[in-house]
Amino acid sequence: MHAPAGMKVPESPDARLHTPLPPPILSALVRAAAHAPSGDNCQPWRFHSDGRCLRVRFVPERAESFYDVGNRASWISLGAVLENLEIAAASRGIGLRVELFPAAGHSDVVAVATPSPIPTVEARLADAIEKRCVNRRPYEPRALPRDVRTEIDSLVSAVPGAHLSWVEDAAPKAKLAALAAENDRLLFEHRGLHDGVYRWLRWTASESARAGDGMPVATLELSPIERPGFRLAAWWPFARALAAMGVTRAVVRRSRHVYERSAALVLLTVDGGAREDFVRGGRVMERIWLTATNRGLSFQPVTGITFLLLRLLYLNGDGLSAEHRRRLQRIGDDASVIVPRLRTTTPIMLFRIGNGAAPSARSPRLSLSQLLTTDVD
Repeated sequence: MHAPAGMKVPESPDARLHTPLPPPILSALVRAAAHAPSGDNCQPWRFHSDGRCLRVRFVPERAESFYDVGNRASWISLGAVLENLEIAAASRGIGLRVELFPAAGHSDVVAVATPSPIPTVEARLADAIEKRCVNRRPYEPRALPRDVRTEIDSLVSAVPGAHLSWVEDAAPKAKLAALAAENDRLLFEHRGLHDGVYRWLRWTASESARAGDGMPVATLELSPIERPGFRLAAWWPFARALAAMGVTRAVVRRSRHVYERSAALVLLTVDGGAREDFVRGGRVMERIWLTATNRGLSFQPVTGITFLLLRLLYLNGDGLSAEHRRRLQRIGDDASVIVPRLRTTTPIMLFRIGNGAAPSARSPRLSLSQLLTTDVD
């Protein structure tokens, strides 16, 4: 049956699924996705458009890290990538249907996003995507406004199986800060941890700009006195000697003090331990972070110790010495007293939040030409 002459046939929703994204919109979506956090800002994601869908590819060699236990840290980052993609698309009136870990196709394709007629998320956080950053400065210890806490709690409660545990009182916050700071002691005692972090440090602004990835050393907020020693510690024998002499305990004290100087330490956990659960946790984490950014708050992931606890949980501490396994077991036990949900749910991210001065620097991003390939002109 044909429509009468001159009558426009409405485009079906299915037809709109196959409408290619205009290049400027495609570029904007990929830029938004690339602003997602990743371990040490390694940015292990690449994007390919065939004109009908956008494929997210995982580059595992960029994500190699002792912290990335079975790629679980990368799946958290993937969740943030997808959250940014959908929010950026919604801000342009576009929906995305996302298929996670597709069974067919290339093994490195971890998600496929196809345009759909109706946005699937709210767009209100879009302006925060490029503003979001890590702030490692000490914050003001005063409590968050009640409406901020309510807003963050409500967005987490809307996600089945996601949980937040707030640690705001001074005594338990100080204890949890001390436990989290133990990661910095291990950093100078374990070669894999040490080399993995120093691989991604960028020592000058020009080096950071050229690389487009990694962490500018200025983001660590080191004092002029601390910076030379920290750079010398890039040489493993020197770092090991510092640890043997007990000098690195000063690093732990510094981190503990910074973590304490927060409105709250907060643990995000999810039910389940499948890779999809970590992606879901990453999406929630990014939503919290963007909300904090919208509210003018500072935010810092404190992930090292939780990822080491995941290594203990999933790999029985493989790659750690017996002493380090015992130490981590004690840390986990003590942290579970402060945050009981650690006993029954899977940790996604421990973070600190509060009001702080602007960070000294921000981490860069790779260029669009390095991130995106297409099959269309």
